[in-house]
Order: sequence, then structure tokens, then C-alpha cells
Amino acid sequence: MQKLSQNNGFTLLEVMVSMVILTLSLLLLLNMAMIAMEGNDWSNNATASTQLIQEKLEQLRTDMTLNSGSDTVGTIARTWNVTTVASHLRRIDITATWENQRGDVLQNSMTAYVRTDNI
Repeated sequence: MQKLSQNNGFTLLEVMVSMVILTLSLLLLLNMAMIAMEGNDWSNNATASTQLIQEKLEQLRTDMTLNSGSDTVGTIARTWNVTTVASHLRRIDITATWENQRGDVLQNSMTAYVRTDNI
């Protein structure tokens, strides 16, 4: 005769508890993955906007046109404003603006001073 008190497997309650724990763990991992993707998107756009700002500053310094303006490169909009500080000194304010995956408008900016030969 076999005893009925032998444990040869898991009870239904143990299986349900382990499934709840597994489900909660997977949901937390999914949330972490979404946060990582948002951070990656922000990082890519911040780096690209900084490069575009530096590119525009070098273009303005090289061409010496020093006019205010705006343009769009990809998903990043750039605006630059040139003001006269002194007879041979110009202030350049460049701002790059983009929209993240949630629809928030973010921006990156730089200010530089450029010496000019003409008045």
C-alpha cells in the first residue's frame, strides 16, 4: 500500500505563486528595456545636435558671412543668431531642437564669440 503523504511534485498553489513572480519579473525587465531605449534615443539626438551645432559654427567662422538664419537637418532644427558685440567681435548663438519619442521638445545650444576683420 502506498502512502498518500508523499510529495512527488508541485502543488497548484506553488505553481501559481511562481508564475506570478515570473510575470512580475518580466514586466520589470520590460520597463527597464523601455527606459534604456528612451535613453539611447536621447543620447543619439543629443550627440547629433552637438555635431550639427559645431558644424554650423565652423561654417559661419569659415565663410565669415555671419548672418542669422535657420535650417533643418534630418529631424533636428537649427537656428542661429549673430549679434554685434564690438566693432570686430560677433556673438553667435546656435540652438538645435528636436522631438523625442514621447513628443517632448528638447534642445541643445551653444554660444561662441568670433573676431572679424571687417567692421
